Amino acid sequence: MRVLTDASCPYCRALGRALKALDLGGSLRIEPLQEAQGLDQEALLQELHVLEGERVHRGYRALMALVRRLPLLWPLYPLLLLGLAFGLGPRLYRALAERRPRA
Repeated sequence: MRVLTDASCPYCRALGRALKALDLGGSLRIEPLQEAQGLDQEALLQELHVLEGERVHRGYRALMALVRRLPLLWPLYPLLLLGLAFGLGPRLYRALAERRPRA
């Protein structure tokens, strides 16, 4: 699973470090979105992208994919599902993503 993060964003870099620490099985590759090929750079800058084979997870659903992949985060999955069911999770994600520092 590839996680594309903004190398110029301190929040994204911190997320990448946290994910590496939680990835006990070494199944994640944290990569700068600036080096991604074949994807729309503007879309990559708007929200987190997680690539799982041919599947592309974006934004809140990218977070859900990461939580499903990392056993230490599994207890959070029911909360993310509730956030999705009530629409609050994606709205909170968008609000944070729009306010993150950018170069």
